[in-house]
Amino acid sequence: MKRWRRSLAFALALSVAGALASPAARAQDAPDDEAQEAEDEAPPPVQQQKGRRKVIPARADVGGKDRRATAADAKGAPSEKDRGKAEPPVEERAARGVAIIERGGQVLGLGAVLAGDGRILTALSPLGAGNDLTARLADGTTVRVKLGHHDRAWDLALLVPQTGKWADGLTASSRDPVRPDAQIRSFSAARGKVAAVPLVLRSHRTLIGGDDRQLEEAIELGSRISPLDLGAPIIDEDGRVVAILGRGCAPNEGKPCTPVAFGAPISAIRGFLRTVPPTAVQPAAWLGIQGVSEASQVAKGVRVTVVHPESPADEARLKGGDRAGSDMILAVDGVPVTTPEALADAIRTHAVGEKVPLTLLSGGKYRQVTVLLRAAPDPKAAATKKPEAEPPPPSSSGKATEEYRK
Repeated sequence: MKRWRRSLAFALALSVAGALASPAARAQDAPDDEAQEAEDEAPPPVQQQKGRRKVIPARADVGGKDRRATAADAKGAPSEKDRGKAEPPVEERAARGVAIIERGGQVLGLGAVLAGDGRILTALSPLGAGNDLTARLADGTTVRVKLGHHDRAWDLALLVPQTGKWADGLTASSRDPVRPDAQIRSFSAARGKVAAVPLVLRSHRTLIGGDDRQLEEAIELGSRISPLDLGAPIIDEDGRVVAILGRGCAPNEGKPCTPVAFGAPISAIRGFLRTVPPTAVQPAAWLGIQGVSEASQVAKGVRVTVVHPESPADEARLKGGDRAGSDMILAVDGVPVTTPEALADAIRTHAVGEKVPLTLLSGGKYRQVTVLLRAAPDPKAAATKKPEAEPPPPSSSGKATEEYRK
């Protein structure tokens, strides 16, 4: 009996051991890639230990720490999409503020758009009589420009666009461009495109300018300049203007002076801009209405009393007259206006040739119209007519040239 009990206990032990060992055996017989896949995808195994469930940590992942670090780095690094939107180089940004000066499609020279102003600083000598000029901007559009101010000695000119206002311009630099470590560039135009080119500056020296005047502290160049690049800005490492390319004459003792290109320094540019007349500004945008402040039960605005014939307001079919049949202007391009002065200020922030939306209230209904702004008519011709709601443009040559004037 004892032998029979020992045999039965031994048989039961073998069967239990086989049942526990069979999953491990099957796992050992499985292909390595399936085992690895199961190990990667399955949750941590659970082991029975003295009646408790114990979580066993998964096998350490070789290189897992490095992969986690890489993921963290990737999280902080810019994506492919963000890298595609990286800020362009300094010279490319500066090129947005360079205009090509033309007459009848023929390139005359280049110019620098004043930041926040829209007027163009260039060289006088390539312009000839200064009539029938256009400026080709960075997006390829052309605008008619007029000569607003000039200085024959320093060969400087200020061109005033007659329509639009180009937003991308250049500012003045306060750094000395003639230094050993300077990285100076200018611009050249080819096939209607402007590109930055390296430029060597030798020193400050005295040259002869227009009307045989001496130019103190003119910048002598060590690079050859194409006549079609006169008027181009010379920029420093930050893309700020240090000079404008002009044409002068280098004195030779006992001999006629030699024509040379030179850089008109910021000191000369500041002096030039201080003398710009108040009339050398872009034409003020004109709407063409008379109005009064009005407050209804639902809104406040400027009620139109008179619409000037053949004005932008007339073309947009604004209605004037009595309270019952006239339009009330509530906003200009989303900016609320409640007085004729506020309306005039809102219109003046836009340029001639710009399309501007107006929000109106008429007959208890809201509507929106778009007006194409034009320059105001000749003041002499309009002297006998009633004044417009918009006061005349301020007699100022603008604040944007302060960077150069300081």
